[in-house]
Amino acid sequence: MQPRHFEAVVFSAKAAIAAVVAVLCYEFIKLPGAPWVASVSAVLVTQPNLHSSFQASLMRVIANLVGAFGGAVLLVATGQPVVAMAIGVMLTGLVCYLLKQDDMLRPAFVAVIIVTLIGEHDKWHSSLDRVLAVSVGCVCALGVGFLFDKLADLFKLVRKDEDKKDTWQE
Repeated sequence: MQPRHFEAVVFSAKAAIAAVVAVLCYEFIKLPGAPWVASVSAVLVTQPNLHSSFQASLMRVIANLVGAFGGAVLLVATGQPVVAMAIGVMLTGLVCYLLKQDDMLRPAFVAVIIVTLIGEHDKWHSSLDRVLAVSVGCVCALGVGFLFDKLADLFKLVRKDEDKKDTWQE
């Protein structure tokens, strides 16, 4: 199998396992809200290497905290979900632009939209549920990524040892 094909299989397996682990952890902890949010977050932050996954996870959690909080505040202030969403997306975009945080832009937009349009009576509670779900998904993706990296390192060590044996035997 070509290295590129092998990498695609490994990356896809990592994303699938992270998605399943996130749902199972979310349901095991019995958090309120929807476990699919944790699964989506796990898939979105899964990267080919652990360092990239950590950065993506951190940005996603921060973006969701900011977007959810901002959306909830605007919803309470305006009382109009569509107005709160429009103002929230606009302000979020401008703040991310000014802070040069392009990676935070889309997750923060999504958090604002979901929190303002979710239709629940307890807006603060639904915001917190979303942030918790995103955090669970990110932590699960990091855990799976860590295990995959350790297994990859172990495989590389074994291969290097085998290469050394071949060299010594020749």
